[in-house]
Amino acid sequence: MQSGLPSRTALAAAAHRAAHQILEHGRIFADPLALRILGENAEEAVHDARENPSSRRMRIFIAVRTRFAEDALAAAVERGVSQVVVLGAGLDTLAYRGPWQDRVRIFEVDHPATQAWKRQHLEDAAIPIPSSLTFAPVDFERETLAEGLAAAGFDPTQQTFFTWLGVVPYLTEEAIWSILGFIANLPNGAHVVFDYSNPPVSLPLEMRISHERRAAPSWAKPG
Repeated sequence: MQSGLPSRTALAAAAHRAAHQILEHGRIFADPLALRILGENAEEAVHDARENPSSRRMRIFIAVRTRFAEDALAAAVERGVSQVVVLGAGLDTLAYRGPWQDRVRIFEVDHPATQAWKRQHLEDAAIPIPSSLTFAPVDFERETLAEGLAAAGFDPTQQTFFTWLGVVPYLTEEAIWSILGFIANLPNGAHVVFDYSNPPVSLPLEMRISHERRAAPSWAKPG
């Protein structure tokens, strides 16, 4: 992402989640807030998906990874997890619709610029912020996850579930291992679901071009 601007990849991922609700009727992953939180970008996102059939593969991937993470979270809550950390939350709506809001405390971690942008989207869409949610602004490349969560009131002694989707490919190796080390060293254990990709330089040319397009779709401009 560019300094001082929200994440374009967060907007693109949200657009895929929203388009899935219309084009596949949310069969894999139902999110009643996916279109609403996008606001004025929702109609364009769905139109773009219809006009570009090749985007379906990425849309289905994002729906599947979200479903997988939330199914794993539901199982973890039943086993006693009391805290949830959404790393690189973007426009994710888990905290605003999950059936376990009264059972867990949720922390949304993201870059300060992206988090401020999301809060404006929430306000514009009249989506209330639940009392169970705490925002934790963190720049993964300049401060540690431990520092950001501690400032937000995170309790490291509680069983915690981390969902970390669509972030790892954009971090340095040092930042990735720092975050995994923090999770692994929590005293009472933790759960984590994350995705990753091979480095773009290792991909064939066609796949590398596709990767670059996903990272900066033409319509996903901040502002």
